[in-house]
Amino acid sequence: MKLVIAILDSGVLNDVMKVLEELGIRQWTRWSNVHGAGQRSTREGTPIWPGSNEMLLLALPPEQVQPLVDRCHEVRRSFPLEPGMKFIVTDCQML
Repeated sequence: MKLVIAILDSGVLNDVMKVLEELGIRQWTRWSNVHGAGQRSTREGTPIWPGSNEMLLLALPPEQVQPLVDRCHEVRRSFPLEPGMKFIVTDCQML
């Protein structure tokens, strides 16, 4: 199994959730209103650093990871100004 941590600009969440549905991925955990600093900007939900992120945690078979990342990057490229979106993938063991 692979553990996928997706960090997304909150503005793309609905589109990414549609991708999960299209790919038949029905098990996930989500954290909302996540703050932090990345390559694109700082997100702290304040007037100085507006906005927030969403995080998704998914345990997937290895063959499902690349299709998920590819489809999400298609979503990202569909915006005139590409939103922040990163994926961290590592091995995991389900107990």
